[in-house]
Amino acid sequence: MEHLDLNIFITSADDAELAEYKLLAALKNYKEEFHKYRLYPFFGEIVEVSNQLHQLINSKEEFNKLRSKKITGIDLENQQLIYEYTEENLSEEKISRVFSFIEWALPKIKETLEEGAAVYDFVENNIEIKEIGLLPIYKDEGYFFVRDNRERMLYIYKFSMAKVVNSNVPFQSLKTNFVEAFKEEATVAPPEAIKLELIKKYPELPNPATYNLDTDVDFPFNETVLPVAKRKFIRFLAA
Repeated sequence: MEHLDLNIFITSADDAELAEYKLLAALKNYKEEFHKYRLYPFFGEIVEVSNQLHQLINSKEEFNKLRSKKITGIDLENQQLIYEYTEENLSEEKISRVFSFIEWALPKIKETLEEGAAVYDFVENNIEIKEIGLLPIYKDEGYFFVRDNRERMLYIYKFSMAKVVNSNVPFQSLKTNFVEAFKEEATVAPPEAIKLELIKKYPELPNPATYNLDTDVDFPFNETVLPVAKRKFIRFLAA
């Protein structure tokens, strides 16, 4: 499956026809996934590339910096790529070709992105976050439930919120761990009863903040329902 990345746009300096083929193939693949209501990782990829292109289009200098990076290894300890800077910059003519290609591509990317955004918004608008039982004063750790309506499964996750600083900008980070799942039958234990069972099994949280991320949406769970629910949950907790 062809994926969208910045290399497609960089190579348009030398072979615009090949870059166009790869771009259209990637967008076609993304649209097919969105038509199946499968958002991730595809929606995240196209959002990231779209943001990068809008940043680059305002700065040819930044583009040249990107072009002059060469990957030489991986820093496993810090989980990041190691770059070597070279003198291999594009000529003004080739940079002009790249930016012309970006200008041509952006409306097509926007059209595909909007299809994914429509699916995302529909799912998000159909998730209701409900508090289960009494909430403790400390609400940054606990459990949440989310249903897979296609498979008739209820999934339980433990969560913890933490403040992370990136480039001197603080933001909220949600860490989740799968706890358990069970098949929903004709008679399902109410959320309050499930919470009590969790307290018995895991006494380290005697009164956990517990939420039901309730939805009737019948879309793929791992690719759509769960990631959208998590993002909505982060904003709910951070509010």
